[in-house]
Amino acid sequence: MSENFLRTKRDMLKDIADISHHTQESWAEIMLRHSQFLKTEEDQKSFWNFILNPTDERGYVAPEFYKYHPENVVVQQFQQLTIPDEGDEKNQEITIKNTETRNGLTSYISVTQVV
Repeated sequence: MSENFLRTKRDMLKDIADISHHTQESWAEIMLRHSQFLKTEEDQKSFWNFILNPTDERGYVAPEFYKYHPENVVVQQFQQLTIPDEGDEKNQEITIKNTETRNGLTSYISVTQVV
């Protein structure tokens, strides 16, 4: 673990201990405020392993981390969907069109039915 993570962990635990009771909002605020300092992949892995195993149990198996590459995600432009008809034994086939737009690091997918 890096010095940066250990410092962030110490500060986070202090903030947690300083509050007598926590709400979802106070817990999330502490996590978000401190996780912003974890810039390297090593620090981020250490953070998630700490969150998933705060008591440092020996039997803990760390998850496998994958780096997300949005360029590798392919959304098909056209897809076929089968809609079951509850009142009839037949199923209805429809075609949908997916249109992807990006704004910074956020992708939006607009799904419309092709008539």
